[in-house]
Amino acid sequence: MQTKKILKQALLFEHETPSYSAVRELFRAIKEYEQEHSVFILEGRRGKKLVLHNKEAFFAFLSEQSCVEIKALSDLKNYFSTSSRKENIEFAGDSKHRYIKVFDHVLICKKQGENAQIYQEDKLCELLEISSFVAVENGESFLNIDTKAEHFSAEYFIYLGGYANSLTRRFLQDKEVEFFLDFDIEGMQIYESFEVKKKSFHLPQNLEYYFQSPNFNSQKLYQKQRAHLKKEYAKELSPLLKLIKKYATVVEQEIVYEA
Repeated sequence: MQTKKILKQALLFEHETPSYSAVRELFRAIKEYEQEHSVFILEGRRGKKLVLHNKEAFFAFLSEQSCVEIKALSDLKNYFSTSSRKENIEFAGDSKHRYIKVFDHVLICKKQGENAQIYQEDKLCELLEISSFVAVENGESFLNIDTKAEHFSAEYFIYLGGYANSLTRRFLQDKEVEFFLDFDIEGMQIYESFEVKKKSFHLPQNLEYYFQSPNFNSQKLYQKQRAHLKKEYAKELSPLLKLIKKYATVVEQEIVYEA
């Protein structure tokens, strides 16, 4: 399988930067990803060693390829060490660390009060007249979104599963999107990675309550993410950034509106 070959070539970056000839398929796939997402990840040419310019985007690419969140090459090694699809799902199921995309080339959407629907690209025309969506990061929150729907203005919800697959990203480009993400460093990075017509980051009015309480926040997750904390973020993320810095912790989205 081509995807498996690409992922195995990525493991060659573990010890040293490989040459172009050793990772030819990976290089070509990344170049397509770069064009699609307007990022620059990898520089190289025949007979030379490659130069990795953007590790964050590199791991986002690997996440999209594997359908499992990859934050380090050790995660990719774990992905290959699982012996079944069931184990892959269990590996990805911890919402503190990983996400799993249910399918790679489909969009998953639900209208408030109705069951979720899976849309392949040729069926997206059924959603074209809808201009506003709520994008939900975690599967648990998406499946239970009707219990939280009163807190959102839009009645259509799209499942992201993290950074989302390329079809979902393309579909949302000309939409108004309210992002319901984890209230953490990763959530801010996911938010900033999207280019849409108009976007906002959903912030509950009582969000500080969850940051204050050890029953709801996660300092362990913050410790894992804090190395990726940037100095500047989009202006609308300032309230969340202040809470993260003030309490040195983060909050997962499925916690809010439950307590």
